[in-house]
Amino acid sequence: MAIDTVMMEMHIVNKATGATLRAFALGDATEVIVGRDSDCDVQINAPSVSREHCVIEHVDGDYRLRDLDSTGGTWSNGDRVDDIRVEDGLEVSVGPALLRFVDGD
Repeated sequence: MAIDTVMMEMHIVNKATGATLRAFALGDATEVIVGRDSDCDVQINAPSVSREHCVIEHVDGDYRLRDLDSTGGTWSNGDRVDDIRVEDGLEVSVGPALLRFVDGD
């Protein structure tokens, strides 16, 4: 029996220039950790990014982004977010980067 899973891509965008730096397919990973530390799945090397800044979790066919008590915060539409559902078009600021989520289907 196939499980209906939304395929999602995360584009890492330089907020200052608008240039897409990298694209990352979330796929079936149960979690993707974003942060400054070299052990993170997605590394953003900037002083305003915490070592482990936020995590994208795959739960029950959906993706959720959760802040990991970062110092600078995780922001969407000008609001600091602790936990948010990831959907097509969501943009989240992490330090100098913008995480833009795009439906990969």
